[in-house]
Amino acid sequence: MSTHIRAFQEQDLDAIHRIWNQVIQEGESFHWTEPFSRQRIDEIIKRQLAVYCAVHDTGVVAGFYILHDNASGRGSHVANALYAVHKDYRRQGIGRMLAQHSIESSKQHSYRAMQFNSVVSTNIGSVQLWESLGFRRAGTLEGAFRNPKDEFVDVYVYMLKL
Repeated sequence: MSTHIRAFQEQDLDAIHRIWNQVIQEGESFHWTEPFSRQRIDEIIKRQLAVYCAVHDTGVVAGFYILHDNASGRGSHVANALYAVHKDYRRQGIGRMLAQHSIESSKQHSYRAMQFNSVVSTNIGSVQLWESLGFRRAGTLEGAFRNPKDEFVDVYVYMLKL
C-alpha cells in the first residue's frame, strides 16, 4: 500500500478527531488529558494556516499535521506544528513523511524556522525523528510532562532554521 500527503478535506474531520483523541488517551505525547469534541477539533482546524493528511491509497487517513505561527506578532516568522499518526500506522514512515512535508510547507509559507515547544523525552520515536531531520534541541524543561504512570519526565524544545 502507498501513502500520500494531501491538504485537509472536510471529510477528514472524523478521522482527525479519532486520531487526536487516541493520542490524548495514550497519554505519551499530548499534554491534554480529556478528549476533544468533534466541534472543538473543527474549530482548531479552521484556525490553522495549513492542515495536511497522510492518506493511504485505500482512502484511510493514517495521520495528519497542523501548521501555524509559533507566536504572534514579532514571533510570527517561526512555525509550529502538531503531528499525530494513528497507532495502527506507526513505524511505517508516515511520521517522517508528514514531518518532511511540513518543513517544505513552512518554507513555502516564508517561515524562517520551525520550533516545537513540547517533545516528550520518553517519546523516543519523535526525538529520533526530529534529530534525524536536523532539528536542534534548544532546551529541556525538567519534569514538565506527567505520563500515565504519574511520573514526571522531561520535555524538549526543538528548533530548525529553514
